[in-house]
Amino acid sequence: MKQISRDVLKKMMDNEEEFLLIDARTHEGYDEEHLPGAIRIPADRMGREAVRQYKRDHTVVTYCSGWTCGSSTIAAQKLEKFGFTHVLDFKGGLEEWKKAGYDTEKG
Repeated sequence: MKQISRDVLKKMMDNEEEFLLIDARTHEGYDEEHLPGAIRIPADRMGREAVRQYKRDHTVVTYCSGWTCGSSTIAAQKLEKFGFTHVLDFKGGLEEWKKAGYDTEKG
């Protein structure tokens, strides 16, 4: 698993690259605010069933609340164990995204 910066993630989104963006925080955190297009799969609930419908050779980006949150790394490690071959961890998470002034979604 590699780590990526907010700028790399933003460029991926702007270029409309095909990738899966996973919010690894709790459901409450996701409902309050999340990155555009993200799906919620909390790291502690991520299992083979939760990711069964996704292709293992597609790029997957995980994130959580910020630098002190380890959920994105845990989620990325689990995905690799499930056979995903291109997993990226956005360590700065929601905190860094907002700090850059990028839009978020609610609900």
